[in-house]
Amino acid sequence: MQFRINGVQGRGVPQAMEVEAASSEEARALAVRQGYTVLNVEAVGGQWPQLLRGRARPLDVVVLAEQLRDLLGAGLSVIEALDTLGRSASSDTSRALEQLTQRLRSGQAFSQALSADTRFPVLLVSLIKAAELTSDLPQALTRFIEHERRVAELRHRISSVAIYPLVLTAVGLTVLLFLLLYVVPRFARVFEGMNGTLPWSAQAMISWSHWLQAHGVWLLLAAGIAVGGLVALAGSPGVRARAMQRLMQWGPLRERLRVYFLSRWYRSTGMLVAGGIPLPEALALSNGVLPLGMRSGGLAVERALREGQAPARAHADAGMATPVAEQLILAGERIGDMGSVLTRIAHYHDAEVARALERGVRVLEPLVMLLIGVGVGVVVVLMYMPIFELASALQ
Repeated sequence: MQFRINGVQGRGVPQAMEVEAASSEEARALAVRQGYTVLNVEAVGGQWPQLLRGRARPLDVVVLAEQLRDLLGAGLSVIEALDTLGRSASSDTSRALEQLTQRLRSGQAFSQALSADTRFPVLLVSLIKAAELTSDLPQALTRFIEHERRVAELRHRISSVAIYPLVLTAVGLTVLLFLLLYVVPRFARVFEGMNGTLPWSAQAMISWSHWLQAHGVWLLLAAGIAVGGLVALAGSPGVRARAMQRLMQWGPLRERLRVYFLSRWYRSTGMLVAGGIPLPEALALSNGVLPLGMRSGGLAVERALREGQAPARAHADAGMATPVAEQLILAGERIGDMGSVLTRIAHYHDAEVARALERGVRVLEPLVMLLIGVGVGVVVVLMYMPIFELASALQ
């Protein structure tokens, strides 16, 4: 298998080369024997071999940032802190920290070394880059940790509110499918051997049973293909982006999703500005958190600011400010503290999104229960109606 190795030989410049090896560890060993200091190793030849081997475990970046901040506060240098963390970390994390340390020893800046590994988010890299100018690395890590905690808190609130209707829907559909695919065909067998004219509900069950016998295998195969296709499409960033764009065009969710993504955008921009990055550069970095359908608005705000327009006017003209956000940005212009103002806007909109979600779920729950109850009730009534009709005919 082919591996691409980025390495440094002696005091030379970094070089890229490809080698044939059975594993990434063997490729690394080959490069070391040739006198290279290996910076990173990656497989060549597409994503399917990597999927068959299994993906590397993702890094817990927040935990690493907390530990690194504490070690730096204790007086260790960045390289010493990374070496200390690598000795007690799991194999995947230890390998990532080792590669990070090697990049630092080769002369790269900390932000540059982080950006070489895509598992470290752009926001962290940008905050570290700003901290390299102010020599306040622990504070930059603290800002990133606070940002991630607030994002995780909002996600937890959304998931905790949405989990009950999702579980209710899953259980209801499972019961309905069990009745249709298992119970109804067995009821139909009871009526198949009867002579005479059967009630319409019994004839419907017999027809459904015959259809399942003839096409059941194809139905299961189609269901398996559909599930597999959905899983494969969900793993494609392009498909996810198009699905999110379509979802944002749906009336009931359009405004709430827009406010949610604007909140993430405000928070990321505010964190970068508070870290010392000018507002236009902060917008250029934070535009990546916006979905594709809203990214043109973020670029328009950045372009207007570079042309000398006021922040509030730039956001309003591009359609990237709610009425509350526009007024608070005007206040930020007056006090000259745009970083904290943008962060405050994000907190306000996070709470607004959570409240709207809770109200929507309170309306959705009885509707889901009603639909599932009607579906299950109709199937049960159709199963027992022939029995009642036959019993009344016998009397």
